[in-house]
Amino acid sequence: MYCRVTDVNGACCVAVDGEISRSTVVDIKSDIMAVLQTHHEIEVDLSHVEDIDTAGLQLMLAAKRYVNKRVTFFNHSAAVLRVLKLANLGQQLGDPLLIPASDMID
Repeated sequence: MYCRVTDVNGACCVAVDGEISRSTVVDIKSDIMAVLQTHHEIEVDLSHVEDIDTAGLQLMLAAKRYVNKRVTFFNHSAAVLRVLKLANLGQQLGDPLLIPASDMID
């Protein structure tokens, strides 16, 4: 797991790679909170997240509720979409979810 932070003209993007789980969430939270100390708005790229558990979902919800900050999650990987669907949290996070058409057919 690692987080890559890029800052372009004041817009900050945090790309998470690997898993967001009980064993990694403390480090990821630390990285995201450090960025929130210096930026009013950040985007979190989830395209390379291979696995996420309830600790990861809790981190996403906590980041969205961070006072006076705007956190947007985008490029949700299949693993993230699956867990968001199971937990029925897609709407609560309020970010656009792009769901492949093949996943719409059950």
